Amino acid sequence: MAEPTIGIDLGTTYSAVATMVEGRPQLILNRGGGRLTPSMVGFLPDGERVVGERARALVEHSPESVAFAAKRFIGRKWTPEIAADAKEVVPYPVVAGPQGECRIKIAGRVVPVTQISAMILGELKLDAEAYFGRHVSHAVITVPANFDDGQRAATKEAARIAGLEVMRIINEPTAAAVAYGLDKNFTGRALVFDLGGGTFDVSILEIKDGVYEVRATGGDAHLGGEDFDNRIVQWLIAQVPEPFREAVAKDRLSLQKLKIAAEKAKRELTDAVEAYLSIQGIGDHGEVPRLTDLETALTRQFFEILSRPLSERCLAVCEQVMAEAKLDPQSMDAVLLVGGMTRVPLVQQLVADFFGKEPVPGLNPDEVVALGAAVHADEVMQQSGRALLIDVAAHSLGVGVLGGKVKRLINKNTSVPCSAREIFLPGQHGQSHVRIPIYQGDSDYQDENRKLGEVSLQHINAVDRSQAPIEVVFELGTDGMLSVRATDLKSGTTEALRIEARNTELSPQEEQKLTRDQAKYAEQQSLNDAERQKQLFERMLEKSEKLVRMLDQSANENPSEEARAAVASVRTLVDLGRAALKANNLQQIAEVRNRLSRLVR
Repeated sequence: MAEPTIGIDLGTTYSAVATMVEGRPQLILNRGGGRLTPSMVGFLPDGERVVGERARALVEHSPESVAFAAKRFIGRKWTPEIAADAKEVVPYPVVAGPQGECRIKIAGRVVPVTQISAMILGELKLDAEAYFGRHVSHAVITVPANFDDGQRAATKEAARIAGLEVMRIINEPTAAAVAYGLDKNFTGRALVFDLGGGTFDVSILEIKDGVYEVRATGGDAHLGGEDFDNRIVQWLIAQVPEPFREAVAKDRLSLQKLKIAAEKAKRELTDAVEAYLSIQGIGDHGEVPRLTDLETALTRQFFEILSRPLSERCLAVCEQVMAEAKLDPQSMDAVLLVGGMTRVPLVQQLVADFFGKEPVPGLNPDEVVALGAAVHADEVMQQSGRALLIDVAAHSLGVGVLGGKVKRLINKNTSVPCSAREIFLPGQHGQSHVRIPIYQGDSDYQDENRKLGEVSLQHINAVDRSQAPIEVVFELGTDGMLSVRATDLKSGTTEALRIEARNTELSPQEEQKLTRDQAKYAEQQSLNDAERQKQLFERMLEKSEKLVRMLDQSANENPSEEARAAVASVRTLVDLGRAALKANNLQQIAEVRNRLSRLVR
């Protein structure tokens, strides 16, 4: 039997994992029974890690020990501006790592962002292995459409640490469209409006005969649910009595209490017109605590006033992406809302007004990305040709030239795979060595883009620069990997560079250590999970045996072929389950459990 594949939505606020069951995508419940896993990692005083719901429980009284919204910083270089912006949305400091990357300081330690993401991915992997009863290693993982090369490479790095082989990284809006197209047999042009916890993405796709072609993509990497929450938090701080206001604004525990209350109120206002907030014990939690309480109410109308500027920023991004695709709002056949923030009535109304049509109903905005990733993971593994995904370059790629500028070779939103070539001349006469820097980004200036690497050509003969042409070839694959080849056309000298696992956050030694630590943790958790799963399965078999007796009695009272078949089906599963328990066959236990779960609640 082929190894199972999974699709993972590694979200800023929540994450989810899904797989294909009998030709349909299905969410895998986490080991606590939840459909979504909070993207949080915490550390207890003894050093033990807690992930998901346990970390969310810890954050209420020990926010300095919990990392959340870490996805905002993965694969990014540290700058003072990023550190300052982080203070607006998270309670922990963002500091510079050994290679100039962003790291976070929690529980008295400095932790790589990739390690936090690896821990979350590792937890989702354990959830999948508990579901299947066997090893799982192949996954498709989604990222925001506007993630650059470094952020995608760092996500792959986190997956490696977690013990996952990434079959492909795909954009979150594209995954959502794949799930939607498969479910609805949709044909036409769809715009995916993806407003998550930390980022906002827009993608326009053409869907026809199982082919998903991305026309354009874009977004805002600094706009998400955390920013909406922060608007409420700032308003709450203004409600605090004057003697305590400054202390609350500087106190981590107080700010975390306000953030929890803000998120709760935001969710309530999805269905209610007013939310009541009661926050106890805020102020100065120093050596001599000075605390106060806050009781207030937030109406949906005022929340919409607070958040309207953020919502309208989303529409501005939509306009930009449609302009790049040379389309207008009326040319969209469907608008798909993705991400928990799209539940907000104001967002839904603004989208409906802007596009002149109601968004597609019936989609679960929190789950559809993981479901689409599962569809694509199955397709990549099976290579059945049932669906073809044609993506685009999320950012422009080019060569650094004189004057600090960039000459673009591959433009943003070019369909991949693709290639481009250009002829350059050395910068001066008599030059014998040429360095060709490679940049990613949409600015015309080098210092506003991201340098990916450089190709170096030695021993060129440029006595007259006009007589020493150098050909540069870019090849961008469907896996997002860029190959660069530079050739001295006069001598035939060639140098090539495959920019693959580039811009990683960790040294090889640190990655190896974290991989070993994660494997050791996963092994112990798997043993604990196996014992727990067997105990839960034993109770399920007891319930199933009661169901067999009830069905048998009903079949005797009202004989029919269907009734006898139902009895035989459940009885066979129970017998298989008993045999699996006796043989300690975890895979068979999982298979029987999953089939029985549809019958026994």
